[in-house]
Amino acid sequence: MGNYSIWVLGESAVSLTGGVTLDGITQGDGSHLVGEFMTFTSRDFEEVQVRDNGPDTTFDDNDSSQRLNGAQTLFGTSYRNGTRIEAEYEFVLRDDATGIEYRALAVNFNNSSPSYATNEAVAFVDTVPPFNTSLRVISAREGPGGNGTPSVEASDIVPVCFCRGSRIETRHGLRPVEALRAGDAVRRQDGTFATLRQVFHTGLCADALARNAKLRPVRIMAGALANGLPLRDLLVSRQHRMLISSKIAERMFGHRDVLVPAIKLTALPGIFEDVPVRAVDYYHLLFDAHEVILAEGAPTESLFTGPEALKAVSAEARREILSLFPGLRDTDTGPEPARYIPPGRLQKQLIHRHAKNHKPLLMSPSGRAG
Repeated sequence: MGNYSIWVLGESAVSLTGGVTLDGITQGDGSHLVGEFMTFTSRDFEEVQVRDNGPDTTFDDNDSSQRLNGAQTLFGTSYRNGTRIEAEYEFVLRDDATGIEYRALAVNFNNSSPSYATNEAVAFVDTVPPFNTSLRVISAREGPGGNGTPSVEASDIVPVCFCRGSRIETRHGLRPVEALRAGDAVRRQDGTFATLRQVFHTGLCADALARNAKLRPVRIMAGALANGLPLRDLLVSRQHRMLISSKIAERMFGHRDVLVPAIKLTALPGIFEDVPVRAVDYYHLLFDAHEVILAEGAPTESLFTGPEALKAVSAEARREILSLFPGLRDTDTGPEPARYIPPGRLQKQLIHRHAKNHKPLLMSPSGRAG
């Protein structure tokens, strides 16, 4: 049975223009919100524990198997164990000041008749939009997971970055990420150097980590990737991609080198979510292009400024990035990833094959398994 959590913001934290509410109208497709402005006035997220059939970990509309996993009190309201929960509709918000768009879901606890008549919360896909900022609803549709719309994985995307203390290879050797400055020459995987354009910092306190476990870092223990790498324990955010270089990847994708989020690697020994961490400082490294650089000697990505990836940084960081790279405002185009990024459903298969065959994630310099 699939058990997972989603983090939601209660309707009391949602301010809407036009006299409308989150409640469903016309079969709960969200069309009544289009053209209105929405502001989120609180960061008080609450965790909703869900159980589903089989290995299902998608959070969808019209899925009768999605049930509360135990009795829960959310935003002051108590719900019984087994209460049906669904994503009633999805909608897109735009920050007109920056042009950045955000995807969100109206969350429905089925305790009304008709079932779509009330929506009690909002969940965010990919990232959380800025708070106390007026955001325009530009589209809405019924779903996800029905009427031809794709399903949404329960997991979300958090900032893509390194933790304080991670040592980055530069022209002058290994330096802590927090000591790096714009203009520094950072070593690429191939031995050449790229000029660092900007460093962004995100600090998360114990309360933030307690409210949202998905903000916790992944620890990659020294040597866990193969060939003694990383040189020391490396902490990165869940969605920060590490390079995998293997014959298994080559057979699956036609590319020996691929980039996979750190959270996908936790099926392997020595790689896990670092639950005891009480606070964390994340750092984003921005270059003119997406790069594969070296952190504690291990190949990993820099900040990727594709349209979706831009949503994974703070609003302040986005504004600064867009001022440095105005062309990124054109969401129809974006930089090419430094290495091939496999589809999410195949990343799990790749890691499973490595684990099953006891193969390291990095080839040795000679091209043999480490």
